[in-house]
Amino acid sequence: MDLMQATPPMHPAAAPAVTLTGRPLPPRRYVITNQKGGQGKTTTAVGLGAEFAAAGYRVRMVDCDPQYASLTFWFPPKWDDIPPDQRYDLSHVLMGQVSLDQATWPTVVPGLDIVPSYKSVTQFEALRPPGADLVLRQALDEAEPCGITLIDCPPNLGLLTVTAIASADEVIIPVLPGALDVAGVSDLNQTLALVRKRLNPDLRVAAIILRRIHRTGLAVAIEQQLLADYPDAIHQIIRHAVKIAEAPNFHATLRDYAPAATATADYQAFAERLDQDAAQRAAR
Repeated sequence: MDLMQATPPMHPAAAPAVTLTGRPLPPRRYVITNQKGGQGKTTTAVGLGAEFAAAGYRVRMVDCDPQYASLTFWFPPKWDDIPPDQRYDLSHVLMGQVSLDQATWPTVVPGLDIVPSYKSVTQFEALRPPGADLVLRQALDEAEPCGITLIDCPPNLGLLTVTAIASADEVIIPVLPGALDVAGVSDLNQTLALVRKRLNPDLRVAAIILRRIHRTGLAVAIEQQLLADYPDAIHQIIRHAVKIAEAPNFHATLRDYAPAATATADYQAFAERLDQDAAQRAAR
């Protein structure tokens, strides 16, 4: 069968939420990245995705992490009766076999779609096809627009991460305040500078997420340093909540599984701040 013929079922496109400007905002693409593991990248993608979907946006989550414990595990695609040979994922897109729309699938959450990823996506890094750095950006440019695109990166600075960063307009960096974690941000900054120079000159750091477990003296000092390093970015504290770690096993959003959790409230506030920032930028 011709791979280019099958088209997955999609949620109806939702009208963008009206913000402080009193008018819809243009589509936005956020990449969530930090090369260290355990920083909250996937949780951030889910937390924001659910809040934006609840606000009326159509949200596309792109999973660039081939690990099993990833965005795809948390929200597997609803393939229903789709034949196995037509269950397209990110690897098919990156290798030029299908469009991004053909690899975008509904999840159990209305308005929240996913481009899933599995171990097969590692062949992209092994084969490195021509134009690899920009293949995801081109696929997004050619796809049906979504109000919000959230791209979840693997915990490294390899080709998949660089390709994801090059495809986005704005970067969200989750950080668990610790000396080694902040050292990792320094390495990420070098990668961001290189991507701006060679691939995506308009890329900006939209937000720093500070995952707070204990408010120690070191954590406070690191928070202050990050404020100084990123004065134009949103700085959002995400408080620790035990129940958040349970949500992936139930394939549930934070707002559904733990609506009273402090972290859920923090992600709701964060989504609102991103909307306000986008509204202010659009009004300039």
